[in-house]
This record gives sequence, C-alpha cells and structure tokens, in this order.
Amino acid sequence: MVERAIALFAEKGFALTTRELAKGLQVTQPLLYRYFPSKQLLIEQVYKQVFMNRWDPGLELQLKDRSRPLKERLIDYFIGYTETILSSEWVRIFLYAGLQDPSLNQRYLQRLHQDTFVVINEELRHQRQFTQPPTEHELAVEMEVLWGFHSSFFYLGVRKWVYQMPVPEDLSELITHRVNAFLEGALHYDQDLTP
Repeated sequence: MVERAIALFAEKGFALTTRELAKGLQVTQPLLYRYFPSKQLLIEQVYKQVFMNRWDPGLELQLKDRSRPLKERLIDYFIGYTETILSSEWVRIFLYAGLQDPSLNQRYLQRLHQDTFVVINEELRHQRQFTQPPTEHELAVEMEVLWGFHSSFFYLGVRKWVYQMPVPEDLSELITHRVNAFLEGALHYDQDLTP
C-alpha cells in the first residue's frame, strides 16, 4: 500500500481526500483506515520510505575520509547522492511536500545540513588549513554557498521530472566539472573580502 501511495503522491500530490486516496490505492476507505488511521500517518510512511530509507550514511563517512583527496570524495558523494534523489518519485514528492507540508522537507533538509553540509564545510576549512573556527558571518556565507552548490544537483531532477527536459544520462562527467568549479572557487575564496 505504501509503494502505491508513493506513486500516487508523486503523480497527484498530497491534497487528495481520503476517498480519492483509497480509490487511487484500489482499496476501500475502511481498509485504508485500518492500516493508516489518518492520512498523515500514511504520508509519514511515504516520507520514511522515499527520503529516510534511501539515505546512505556511508556517503557522509566517505566525505570524512582524509586519506583521499577532497575532490575525489566530493565527486563520489554527488554521484551516490544523485543516484538516490534523481528519481521521479523523490523529486516530485519533495516538491509537492514543500508546497503542502513544508515540515517534511524541513526535517530532511535539517538532516542534510547537519550530516552533509557541516561535514563538507569542515573538510573545506581543513583543506584551506584554517585553524580558527569561523565567525558567525563566515559560517553563514559558507553555508549559503554550499546550499547553492548542492541545489544545482537537485535542479537536474526538476528539469527532468517536472519540466520534462533532457538531462545527461551519465552524470559523472558533469558532476566532476561542477565539483572542480566549486573547489576552484571555494578553495581560493579570499576570506578577508568584505560583503
């Protein structure tokens, strides 16, 4: 039932009534309520299945492995991450959730920030041999740069599954180019520049 709900929510969004939901899942409303006493409980299961169960904590561990060059770690991370997120269900459910219940997205993005952005930023600062912790302003700017960089990969899914536009089949070359461009800017950014 959850797998069918994933496909249904990806196609129609979360604004379905329980009657429409039961019809789309090809079950009766009483049967739907038997397993999911509320629509929100079903949405929670969809969230867990689509976002949390596909989360690979190994990607963050690889990011921390300083025995490998940072560029290689970032390339491997984004290859693995895009393989996870660039499905029709992931992209469309993420966008529908953002429009109808941003709390789901906020939970996911909070984990992304803590488990990925903080790690990448620490690795960038280590690469630049910064020994002092960043100021509040420096950290805010560094995080915004990471949001923009990371979002560029998600946008590939928007182009493919929302705008119905082509994206490269093999993303490894594109990911390598983007990581190179990002590192060129991030590793040579003059920290003393004033905003």
